[in-house]
Order: sequence, then C-alpha cells, then structure tokens
Amino acid sequence: MLRRRFIQLIASGILFGLLGARARGNFDFDRYAFHHGVASGDPLVDGVILWTRISGGSGETVSVVWQVSGDPDMRSVLAAGRVETDANRDYTVKVDVRGLPAGSRLYYRFTVENVHSPTGTTRTLPAGSIDTARFAVVSCSNFPAGYFHAYREIARRDDLDAVIHLGDYIYEYGLGGYATQRAEEFGRVPDPTTELLTLDDYRRRHAQYKADPDSQAMHAAHAMIAVWDDHEIANDGWKRGAENHDEDEDSDEGRWSRRRDAAMQAYFEWLPIRGKARGRRTRIFREFSYGNLLNLLVLDTRYYGRDRQPDISGTDGSRESIEAVLHGDKRHMLGRRQERWLRKKLDAADTTWQVIAQQVLVSPLNSPDLEPVLDPEQPALMAQKDVERNIAISKTNPPILLDTWDGYPWARQRLLRVIEHHATNAVILSGDLHTAIAGNLVPDGGVQPVTVEFMTGSVTSPGFAEYLPERRPGALRDATLQQNPNLRYMETERRGWLCMTLTHAECSGEWHVLDTVADIAYKSSVDRRLAVAAGQIAAGLYDI
Repeated sequence: MLRRRFIQLIASGILFGLLGARARGNFDFDRYAFHHGVASGDPLVDGVILWTRISGGSGETVSVVWQVSGDPDMRSVLAAGRVETDANRDYTVKVDVRGLPAGSRLYYRFTVENVHSPTGTTRTLPAGSIDTARFAVVSCSNFPAGYFHAYREIARRDDLDAVIHLGDYIYEYGLGGYATQRAEEFGRVPDPTTELLTLDDYRRRHAQYKADPDSQAMHAAHAMIAVWDDHEIANDGWKRGAENHDEDEDSDEGRWSRRRDAAMQAYFEWLPIRGKARGRRTRIFREFSYGNLLNLLVLDTRYYGRDRQPDISGTDGSRESIEAVLHGDKRHMLGRRQERWLRKKLDAADTTWQVIAQQVLVSPLNSPDLEPVLDPEQPALMAQKDVERNIAISKTNPPILLDTWDGYPWARQRLLRVIEHHATNAVILSGDLHTAIAGNLVPDGGVQPVTVEFMTGSVTSPGFAEYLPERRPGALRDATLQQNPNLRYMETERRGWLCMTLTHAECSGEWHVLDTVADIAYKSSVDRRLAVAAGQIAAGLYDI
C-alpha cells in the first residue's frame, strides 16, 4: 500500500510538471489530436504495451504523457511517465509499462499538453490459480469489403481477457484489387488507392484501419494479442517472397526484402506488440500464461520458417498427381528453431490447457465433387473459367487449399506428433480462410484425435460462398462436411468472430455470426457451440 501510494505521489508530481508546462513548450495546442484512438496489447502478469498515435505532427518531436489508473476517472494513478515521438516512427507511441498489479482491469490514457486521448481499458495476466479465461478470436479484417461489425460486438463485451487477432489485420491491395468491388459504395476506398509497396504506403493503410470507429472501440475496450498473416505484407507470403510480389527487373514492385521490411516496420509501429522488426530474423512467436489454467502459444506460420507453397501447375489435377507433389518434398511451415521453441514450451507447461494460436487451417480439407454443388452460369466473384477449372479438378476429391497445412503434410505430421508427445490438453486456433470451422485432428496412421481445431470466420473478407456460385445456399458447406468427416462444423456464408472460454473442465468455442457486413444495420447471433473436455481430447469435439 505504501509503495503504491509512493508511486501515485511521484506520478502526480510528474503530471503536474508536464501538464503545467504549457508556456515552456513549442506546441500548437489546436493542432494535436488522437484521431486513431488508443490500444493495448501483449499483456504480462505485471505489464502491458500501451499504444496511440499523435495526429498533427509535422516534423517536430512531440512529448506525450501516459497514465495508468485503477479507475476510469484516472484518479488512482498507478504509473505514469513521458515518452517522445516523431516522424521517424510515424508519430506512433508505444510504452511497455511494468510494475502493474496482476489479473487487474486497468485504465489508461495519453496527453499532449492539454489534449487528452480517449481512455482505454486493459487487463494484466492473472497469476496463480484461476477458474476461467475468455477470449475473442478474429481474423481477416478487410476494410473495403464491409463494416467491422464484429469489432463492435466485441467492444461491447466486458467479460473478455483479451482479443486474439490471427492476422490479415490489414490488406495490401489497391482499389480494383481483391474484395474492393463495393468499396466506393461503402465509403471505404483503400488509402492509398494503389497496392502497398513502400513504408509510407503501409503506414497510410494502417492509419485508415485504425481510424475506423469500430476498430477504435474494440482496441479501447480490450488488450490485443496479435500475429500477422500474409496480407500485412503480400498475399500467400512465405519466408522469401509472396504470390503477390513480382521481383523481376522490369517490375515496379522492387526487391522483396525492401517491401517486407517496410511492411514489418509499419506493423510494429501501428500494433500494440512487444519487440521490433528485424527483417527475416523478426520473431513474433511468443507465450502468454494465464495462471494455472492455460498457456497461450502464438506461432508464426507465415514469414519466419515457411518454405514456398507447392507448385501443382504441372499436374493433371488428379488427387494422385497433386499428392505426389505434396509428399515429394519435406516443406517446413514453422522452421526448426520455432519447432524447438514450441516443443520446449509444451514440455514446460504445467497448466490444464495449451492453446496454440496460429494463422492457417491445420485440418485436412479435401474438395467434394463440385459439379452437383456449383452452377457456373450464376454470378459470383470468381470468374466463370476459374469456377469450371475448380469443378474439373474436384472430381477426384484432392486437397486444393495448398497455402494451408494441406500444402505441408510432412510439417503437419511433425506438428501433430509434437502435440501428441509433449502436450497435455492442446487446442489449436486458426484463421485466414474466411470460414468458421471446427475439427478433430488425427495424425497419419492414428485412430484418435491428439488435438482439436477452432477456426474463426472473417471479420469482413468474402467467404467461399461469395466466390463459388452455389446451386442452393449451404450446398458447398454440406458437401464439404460430408467429404471430410474429421470436420464437425463449417460456415461458409456469414462473417463473424469466435468466443473461446476455458475452464479446468472444458474448452469451448462459440461462433458469433452476422447477417450482413454490407449495411450499417445488422443482426448478430450465435450459430454453434462446440467443446472438448480436459483429459479427453481423444474423444474429440462435442456440442454444448
């Protein structure tokens, strides 16, 4: 108590000195603002990252005061200080605050002279014995594709420990590119209107996303644990390139390393994430411990150790020829160093649950025969010739989503064996596919699940049903579930988010879906609830 009071007195003195020094500054007091809100992330037992951006800077260094309080009126100040920002970091502010009480709901704000930011809410990690943890899980928030209603719904919750964002926080395409068909109608034209290539491009796109009111509301309400997927840099990325990057001498896109480094720098500037960008050596796989209940292990399945996706263009499209390519090389998804890190963390875990959060679908997904499912004559986002090509390939039920773990069967087998031999109760979280999915994961040659997978749908990005013209609503979903009995749930048509709740008895997922992201007015509902029991992973998922 005495120590806390001492901190409060010091903080009050700091603030009195800083906030009362208006006459000594060289600031234009009517210019500075917080147009991108506030955010927090990467919580620890005694700390958290606080984030904001100062609007109005034009080359000068800006001094910013931060406060953390135990109450929303900012009266019981627990910690405070001052930090400077400038154009070199795009006037973003990140503070790694330590010495905070464990398992606490806390409030924070920033001040530039007499201008206050909105007040944000955050939580530190709990210590010791805890009964329950609850998370919102999101992925694929494409600004021009629709409104961030999922973010608004999450912001309204007061029972979440954190938001887990599994990537595609921004998209790199320009106007006329992927999922921008209705951008002008929605008033959500991407900024810049061209594809992202430079540091300034990526910064401007992050700024646009952070200016969205629903995004600001979610960030202000909850701490975020974020990891990138491909679109934070370029589509179908891997450790040395991407499908959406042309490094030829005649290309305007330039060297991959230059684009990658620019995108990673902007990501670390604009997200409340600990650490810094270091090019190809950047590590964002990390651990968060929630008392004796769970360890959350966040992986990078995109840019750290991933080998290039398999090329099946030379096959005849049959399942046999595609699988010959898939099993012909030992492609890594994590890389050996990240694999060793994961194994070590699973070995050391003394919690009831180990939650592995990563980007892409782990469950095998073989295509159903699409001829009775699709009608190429109907309008869809996918071109008719591509629909017809997919129908032709689907006849032998091959795996065709090769940017997922299906393209890396050797790596998937290694992952499942690591989980089988080193985890107690492991569950996998995934995103990327714009589709809500749940499934049981059985290693090759096995008979029982060693883990289960919960996949969130997208915040706005279009799903399968918008690209493939179904003969009837739900036809693709039903045919895919019939073809893949390892899957327990699939929703291809509606956008939304996933709520995960963990107790010492069970881990459950609750899929929240929206009736639209194309209108300001919308309705939200719970579509399905599935769970797995602690100590009974081999029994797989069940309805609740």
